[in-house]
Formats: sequence, C-alpha cells, structure tokens
Amino acid sequence: MGYNTNRTTAPIRGLVNSGADLMQHMYDIKIYFPSSSGQPEAAFNAYPVTVRATGFTIPDVEVGTYEIKYHGITIKRPNANLIMDRQFEIEFREDAAFDLRRRFAAWLGAVGDPVTGGVSNATQFFGKVEVGTIGGAYFATTVNKPYDGNGNITGKQDTYGANDIEDTYGHLTTRSSMNPLALWAFYNVWVSKLGGIAFSTEGDAANKFTVTFQFMDMDYPQFGGNPLDLGQTAAWRSPTAWTQRLE
Repeated sequence: MGYNTNRTTAPIRGLVNSGADLMQHMYDIKIYFPSSSGQPEAAFNAYPVTVRATGFTIPDVEVGTYEIKYHGITIKRPNANLIMDRQFEIEFREDAAFDLRRRFAAWLGAVGDPVTGGVSNATQFFGKVEVGTIGGAYFATTVNKPYDGNGNITGKQDTYGANDIEDTYGHLTTRSSMNPLALWAFYNVWVSKLGGIAFSTEGDAANKFTVTFQFMDMDYPQFGGNPLDLGQTAAWRSPTAWTQRLE
C-alpha cells in the first residue's frame, strides 16, 4: 500500500483543502443608463456590455492615517477619513455600429458637449452600475442549458436546475445557496470621460475605448452588514433584464 493511500503530506493536504479560487473571467456587468427623467432606467446588458468589456476593477477601500511618535517609534492611527477614489473605468471593444459609444456620448452630453460648448452643473441624469461574480465552488454540470430540450429558447424555465450558474441567456445567476452571487452596486453614476478612437494604417485589431465613471454612493458586500449578494440575487438573475441586444 502506498504511503499516501490513506493520508497525504501536510503541504498537499493544505493545497487540497484551500478551497476554490475566485476566477477573474467569471463576472457580469449591468449598466443602467439614465432615462429622460434623470433616473436609472432598465438595465442595458445582455451580452453586449459584458462581452465587449475587457474587465472591471472594483475601487479600493482605504482609510487615511496619521503618525504619532515616541522615543524613535512610529505608529499609525486611523484619521477618521475615507480616502477611496469614487470612480472606475471600463474598457470596451468598439462595436462597428457605434451603439455603445452613442449611449455613452448621450450620457456624457448631459454634462458637457464639445460641439456646442455646453457645460452643466446638473445633479441629475444619474445611472447605476452593478457587477456580479459567483461566490463559491461550482461544477461544469451545473451550467444551465440554453434550450429547453426541444431547441426552443423561449420555453426555458427559470427553475430548470437547482444549481445552475448561468441563466437562459448565458449570464451569471444562482438558484441555490451553494453558489451565491457576490455583488457590487454603484449609485448616482455619471460619465466624466469618453475615450476617443485610435486608427492605425498597419493595425488589424479591434478598436477599444475607455469610459470613466464617477459615482457618489455604493453597496459593497460584507461592508455595512451587507450579505454577499446585497440581498439582490433574485433581481439580478431576472431574465427580463438581459433581453436587449446591439443591433
């Protein structure tokens, strides 16, 4: 009988028991563009936003410090000041129809228009941005099939699988507490910068542009007593929020 048949070495046991890792590419973004009333409208997502986005970095959370010294010893104490930068950037692959750019240009145009020279100090036309990922381990067999078995996507039911990690449209969802969603939500969001287009005579890659967002409020999991999914799992997985497509 081999040495490791009934037991393992401590390093191997530690690696095996360390749990599943959070994967960088398992995420989805929902962007709620502002409506004519100045409030966030229904989510514009489906595949275009997440598939065209190259990534998302959650803003750091940081508390300021000050130093006190005595007899050559220096320590730091919290200075009761949150110094996190309330902005984030998202890079997108440009679609040939300029549909994403049109939407972001209209959003930015509410506060600044380079053609008319118009500027604004308005405190409306806010949107909302949500980012979600799968929290916990999941298996390949728990991926929701895109059809109902008869080739009909419209006949697909939300209760198809207890542990599905994707909904009918292929977006992250969970139907079991075994695989909860981890969500970050950003409120009172407005666009402060829309990246330009870079052409190249010798280039053959898809164009990318970056949008800079400012936000005023947020919900982070595990801060403020929030659960991992911010209590929004049911709303997040709703297929009605994922039906729009770029034309």
